[in-house]
Amino acid sequence: MGQARNICLVGHSGSGKTTLATSLLKKGGVKDQITLDASAEEKNRGYSIDMAFGSFDVKGTRITLIDTPGGDEFVEEMYKAVPVADLSVLVVNGEKGIEVVTERAWEITGAVHRPTVVFVNHMDNADVDFPLLIASLQEQFTGKFTPLDLPIREGGSFVGVVDILADRSFYFADKSKKEIPSDLQGTVDEWKNSMLEEISAADDDLLMKYLEEEEITPAELKAALAKGVADGVIVPVLCGSASEEKGLDRLTDAFISLIPKPAASADKPMRAVVFNLDNDPYLGRLSYIRVLEGTLKEGTTCHNAESGHKIDVRDLYEIDGVKQKRVPQAVAGDIVALGKIDDIALGTTIVAKEGAEVFSMPQFPQPIYSRMILPKSQSDVEKMSSALRELSTAKTTIRVERDPVTKETLLWGMGDVHLSVFIDRLKSRYNVELETHRPQIPYKETIRKKAEAKYRHKKQSGGRGQFGEVELRLEPLPGEEFKFLNEIKGASIPGQYIPGVEKGVLEAMEEGSLAKFPVTNVAVAVFDGSFHPVDSSELAFKLAARNAFRLAFDQASPCLLEPIMDLEVRVPEDHTGDIVSDLNGRRGRILGMEPAGRMTTIKAEVPLIEVQSYALDLKSLTQARATFQMKFLKYQQVPANLQEKIIAQAKAEEE
Repeated sequence: MGQARNICLVGHSGSGKTTLATSLLKKGGVKDQITLDASAEEKNRGYSIDMAFGSFDVKGTRITLIDTPGGDEFVEEMYKAVPVADLSVLVVNGEKGIEVVTERAWEITGAVHRPTVVFVNHMDNADVDFPLLIASLQEQFTGKFTPLDLPIREGGSFVGVVDILADRSFYFADKSKKEIPSDLQGTVDEWKNSMLEEISAADDDLLMKYLEEEEITPAELKAALAKGVADGVIVPVLCGSASEEKGLDRLTDAFISLIPKPAASADKPMRAVVFNLDNDPYLGRLSYIRVLEGTLKEGTTCHNAESGHKIDVRDLYEIDGVKQKRVPQAVAGDIVALGKIDDIALGTTIVAKEGAEVFSMPQFPQPIYSRMILPKSQSDVEKMSSALRELSTAKTTIRVERDPVTKETLLWGMGDVHLSVFIDRLKSRYNVELETHRPQIPYKETIRKKAEAKYRHKKQSGGRGQFGEVELRLEPLPGEEFKFLNEIKGASIPGQYIPGVEKGVLEAMEEGSLAKFPVTNVAVAVFDGSFHPVDSSELAFKLAARNAFRLAFDQASPCLLEPIMDLEVRVPEDHTGDIVSDLNGRRGRILGMEPAGRMTTIKAEVPLIEVQSYALDLKSLTQARATFQMKFLKYQQVPANLQEKIIAQAKAEEE
């Protein structure tokens, strides 16, 4: 039995990846129908949401397909699958050509020189112009796209392909080999010459033969092609129709001939990487791993390569669609799932011996779109936290957090569709229903000048009274949230009451006077006061300090602060001007632009309120061709005209 090959299918939604996977499994002899889009959300929506797996055998080699979703908001799955695949198949809709996620998939695969093959699908459509599509790939992407096929059409029907490498035609109906149609011979000769040049350039010995016009054998050419693919230098292009099961034999042959045998040996110390996490309704948490080296057996104890923590391997499963099968072991190249391990993180390298090399996973995109969530009923409140925790820990592009300023629970994702799928999943799997709303902006309040105030708290109503008097000074404190200074000299306020003063100040800072947002960037000094030997207490001084702070705050030219985000937008060069203009209209400050090929990275600082729905707006502005990442940077003073509106709105909501 040959070693396993792992093939990742990537591309835009609707390119036919799942249909291709299903047809390959069927052609590979898988008798039972494997359901790839199996979740309730995938069935309801009609497209892939999670990565799915299916395996078949061909020519003594086990092929495992990893089908990834093609929606731009579910791009995380490609980031996870591509690094553990031996080959990525970039599926292109022949009718539509290069689409948004085609570009993103190329960045994740071919642009970083991962072994990649392009499969042009939907060739049964008579409108597909294959040579034009090849030209557009070569023009738009930096890479040596080398067609191995040229489609043959008769009466508008897709009936076969010319194998350019072998100079032969293959017809699907009777699997016969015939002469190349005369009307295609010119194109075949042209592409063959181009292929010879590009493949030879990937091999020094072959290049010398090519330059000296010596004969290059088909075997030499095939070996050099495989080397070029392995190095990520050459990207072969094949074509077919997944729905009509045409061209699939050529594709499966490529899986075997273009991927070199993995160098990893089953005899080496075991090393594996966790590249996906999921929650199975029956088996619980599943950790998907690719075994990189050695043999992993049930019942063994391994280690986390980074932390050194022990990992007990209890259950090992082969995965085919929604079916799991227990296996006693997995060898180098295998993809399996570990059961009953709850505290393992995505990207963890599992090793048999401590000190082994850590497998490097790519930096995943971070969530960029948030909504405030509320449980619909009391029963939802009780189940919400555990359900959110269980689902969000399996995805890097889903994050749940509580905003310390607004006290809202925020759900972060990649866009409105992404979050709606996640919320649907909470309902279908955990029976938890949530409402979503636009989050409040976590404004803060601060001061712009120094001010002082005195307040005496005195209360007498029979028995022991309350007495505490403090004098406070407030000053702006840029770059630091809060500082408390005890400047009492002598015994005007005994030391045991100073903690009460600080507590009162901190309580007052929880709500400013402009719009009841928290106060920050303030230094507070207590420099004088008085006490009563009987009636004074820590509580009395806390109340006095709270009121003194409020009096001083109102005199210290208070203002609102808003959160500013560090924004980085990757945009096609033809949209750069539009994005810069749009960001300027959002009160953004452009920090710089870095062109890289056909894309430009724009760096800017923008107020959060202006980019709360930027995930949706950017799609509209660029036909979804741009991407962005953002993170909190700092707080900055709100312009005066906007401050008045925010304060008025806050007061209206309070009333």
